[in-house]
Amino acid sequence: MVNIVAGMRVHPSFQEKYQNNPDVQNRDLALKAIFEDVMRGERKKELDLYRLLASDDAFKQAMLDTLKRMLAA
Repeated sequence: MVNIVAGMRVHPSFQEKYQNNPDVQNRDLALKAIFEDVMRGERKKELDLYRLLASDDAFKQAMLDTLKRMLAA
């Protein structure tokens, strides 16, 4: 999780499209897009996690909620 959060924070779109975006709906869309992009890069290291995210929408949403709280800290 820590590596994923770190990857999201250094993503080129993070500042503009997520962190400094006052529109909540667009922030959530940006978070999902950034998350997907980071996970594509991490999938070789985190293959089991990637498979679980691909097959379980509830798990994916729970993980996005957790990442959102971690990024706010």
